[in-house]
Amino acid sequence: MCIQAADFRNGDANHRVLFVGACPGREEEEEGRPFVGQAGQNLTVMLQRLHALHPGIFPTERLDDYSLINAHSLPRYRGRDGYDGRTQPLKREVLAEDNWARFSAQVEHLQPTVIVYLGKAAEFAHEISQNAANEFQAYRTGHPSAPAWNTRPEYVGMGRNAKLHQWAEHRFEQIP
Repeated sequence: MCIQAADFRNGDANHRVLFVGACPGREEEEEGRPFVGQAGQNLTVMLQRLHALHPGIFPTERLDDYSLINAHSLPRYRGRDGYDGRTQPLKREVLAEDNWARFSAQVEHLQPTVIVYLGKAAEFAHEISQNAANEFQAYRTGHPSAPAWNTRPEYVGMGRNAKLHQWAEHRFEQIP
């Protein structure tokens, strides 16, 4: 079973809390681990706020304490061979048989108690999670990429960290 790849990383301390992103980017492909680029830096700031608001779910602020996976394994970024102009996978790509098998195997291995989907494309994987894990609490929050949170009119005049804290707080909700 894969412990670390561009699309998956087993957490150090709270491995049964799983963050689901959309897909790897350039830095993730180069480093061979998820959330090492700008989205990972932004997620770290978001996690500070989530930890402060929900310490029972997020007992630490350290991103490496949690398991990380992407809904789809194909890296998407400008300049990559075969790049089609999309930075997010489509629902049919996430639910495709080969991706279903990859994602499902990791979730079955982890048996997470909490899954947090980071944005709409990540949430496409919820159907797979429901089939692969026993019992878990599911949550959603905003995707940590700058285009997702940095264009909100209500955040005008706020610094980066304040915007990310607000984004994490305002978008965080439990999925029934």
